[in-house]
Amino acid sequence: MGNLLNWNFLTAFTSVVGEVKNADITKSFELMGKGMLGIFVVMLLIYLVIVLLNRFTGSNKEK
Repeated sequence: MGNLLNWNFLTAFTSVVGEVKNADITKSFELMGKGMLGIFVVMLLIYLVIVLLNRFTGSNKEK
């Protein structure tokens, strides 16, 4: 029963590879957030380039 209760709050859980600490989880979430922010910024830049190209090189609609 002693193994089932984990009173060490620094260790989140024990995996096959080893102990996973709360600091490791925090760092992984921080890295994941930076990656997602980077993807969002790149998507925004691509969108802005497309809008600018359409504005400056789009065909003129004359009636």
